[in-house]
Amino acid sequence: MEWIMPKVTEDYRAARRLEISQAALRCFVRKGFQGASMADIIAESGLSAGAIYGHFKSKDELIEAAIHEVVELHEGLVSEADEDGALPSPHQVLRRFIIGLTGRFEDLGLLVQVWAEATTDASFRRTAAGAAAGLQAIFERYALAWLTRPGSMVEGDPAGLSRRYGAVMLGACQGYIVQSALLEDFDAESYLAGLEILRLP
Repeated sequence: MEWIMPKVTEDYRAARRLEISQAALRCFVRKGFQGASMADIIAESGLSAGAIYGHFKSKDELIEAAIHEVVELHEGLVSEADEDGALPSPHQVLRRFIIGLTGRFEDLGLLVQVWAEATTDASFRRTAAGAAAGLQAIFERYALAWLTRPGSMVEGDPAGLSRRYGAVMLGACQGYIVQSALLEDFDAESYLAGLEILRLP
């Protein structure tokens, strides 16, 4: 009787890619993008080299996948409603997002490394720009939902305003990342409390 190899489903492939990218992310957090090697990632994942390279051809592909995962993981933090079904306020959304991000990364300097590399490396630039655009789009969708919520008194074009607020909200998150990575006396709680000044109509 002929043995037939079972068909690998797309769901299985997606789950395996996620497993590998999470292992890569853990390595990047510990050693940085440049310091982590494919051998480190293979060891961290517990999979064979063939299994890794069957999904990702290079470390650059893994970096892109890991950053994409961060965007996906935190989209829920922005869109999540309060327990009573109400849309959270802008400063609550930013606070949740930043706290979630700091919980995911032991050292936010990893993200600053991405931006630094992006200034000189075209592949990093595409990855970093894509991640930033993805996060800004998430904030824009939130802002549009907030501006068009029942009872909103917004004047003007909500879509146009949401694009402006999306950029500002992204900037607030990037500001936290940079300051926390560079300033020895950075006061995280003070920064988070200060987000309350960001108000949408």
